[in-house]
Amino acid sequence: MPKSHSLSPSAGTLSMLSSRSREILELYASALPEVAFPDLDLASLHACADQLREAQDVVDRLESELHDARELVASQSAALDARAERALAYARIYAEGKPELQAAVSAIRPYGAHDGEAGATKRRGRPRKHEAHEGQLDVLESAAE
Repeated sequence: MPKSHSLSPSAGTLSMLSSRSREILELYASALPEVAFPDLDLASLHACADQLREAQDVVDRLESELHDARELVASQSAALDARAERALAYARIYAEGKPELQAAVSAIRPYGAHDGEAGATKRRGRPRKHEAHEGQLDVLESAAE
């Protein structure tokens, strides 16, 4: 039985390998541990697997930092929204008796209002068959007259 190579990748590294790469590493570890080709042997395969793990560690760290940064942005956005609402409340009071300023303050949409008409929602998707045919029938009837 061939001896196992001492530079084997960790279990965590093996889990991130493609199934094909894992099978090839296992083949070299079990049946070809002493076989070496130019620039390719079991040690070089393990080194590549370790480089993959290191790269994944970098990705994991950066994703964690990105998550933290997104939470900070959300927190700062909420803080700004709260301050802006407070500033608008002060501006409403200050604008009393000043019609031009009152108009400018009143032009600011209420918190949570969306663009477009209030309460109007655009229907998504294709029109139902009977709705589409109704429009066509109106055109056909007017053309027939």
